[in-house]
Amino acid sequence: ITIMKVQKVVRAQGEYAKINQDIKDKDILTILDDGQVITGDYGDRHVFKVETSNGDKNLSFNQTSMNNLIDELGEETKNWVNKQVKVWLITQSVSGQMKKVCYLTGKDWDMVEDNKGNLQFVKIDKKDIDIPVVNEEESMSLKDVPF
Repeated sequence: ITIMKVQKVVRAQGEYAKINQDIKDKDILTILDDGQVITGDYGDRHVFKVETSNGDKNLSFNQTSMNNLIDELGEETKNWVNKQVKVWLITQSVSGQMKKVCYLTGKDWDMVEDNKGNLQFVKIDKKDIDIPVVNEEESMSLKDVPF
């Protein structure tokens, strides 16, 4: 007698968000649940329900997004519920084809280039932003502009 071991397959209920349809670059999404781990053909994926402009959809968070959100929101995904995150759609090579890849960060994050030309996500600290102060006594008239 041959004993066969079978594996249970768990799928996320509902429709998945589509890039450029349900989610667009710089969108702000609200995370609606604490996620679930779905085992797929390419390993485990972290799938969360998010609120998009077209209703509630599933979104698979890649590892870079997970790392960004851990830095922003902490390690407990139950604390991510009802938090807002920013979408970054970046065109990159995936399996030899150029595709838009969705990355997530905190709302106040930006993407900057390091000194080696690599792009990275960074949290912008509001108190570090310099706001220019205009001194009216030093202002110029258009007739003073030399052109």
